[in-house]
Amino acid sequence: MGIPTYGIIFDLDGTIWDSVEYRIKAWKQALHDYGIDTDPEIIRLLIGYPGTMLIKAVNGRDPNIEKSEEEYFGNYINYVKFFPDVDKTFKELKNMGFKIAIVTSSRRAMVSRLKINVDAIVTMDDVKNGKPDVEPYLKALEIMNVGANNAVAVGDIDNDLIPAKRLGMTAVFVTHGAKKDADHKDFSIVNIYDVINVVKKRFNL
Repeated sequence: MGIPTYGIIFDLDGTIWDSVEYRIKAWKQALHDYGIDTDPEIIRLLIGYPGTMLIKAVNGRDPNIEKSEEEYFGNYINYVKFFPDVDKTFKELKNMGFKIAIVTSSRRAMVSRLKINVDAIVTMDDVKNGKPDVEPYLKALEIMNVGANNAVAVGDIDNDLIPAKRLGMTAVFVTHGAKKDADHKDFSIVNIYDVINVVKKRFNL
């Protein structure tokens, strides 16, 4: 038997990319343009879900609201930074033999503007059903050629963790994103680099 291949899937917004506050601003502006004034805290609760779900949740009907949000967010994208130690974490994971994927509810046009060196990127444009459906994670696992039992998912909301648990993956919640706790976690971490200790413990590395 060969050495097993391990994989790790990261959410983007609020997990490795400090974008939540800018996302809230963009959604608030886009919704306002369509006559919907929403409390920013309501938007915060919905960040990380597919745009179509967010629009429906605030009683929006026009699918063009999502396109408008993307345009507004595009104005902020140069101000958005990766959380501390993301690059360091990715390099160490690669040195440990991990394959790395990004699975996001964002659109590919936006994600393509980021400089991320990973093995797989799965966006809303690549699947029929977004998180919390398992489809995006299955696609990422297929691209990485990694089994679910040898994979970890890292996210900042339950929407990121639910599909991981359904597939038998290890679910890691990071507390610096949109929420301060999650119901479907196996581990909680404060800094993204803390995932190194999690995978060492999980896979006896």
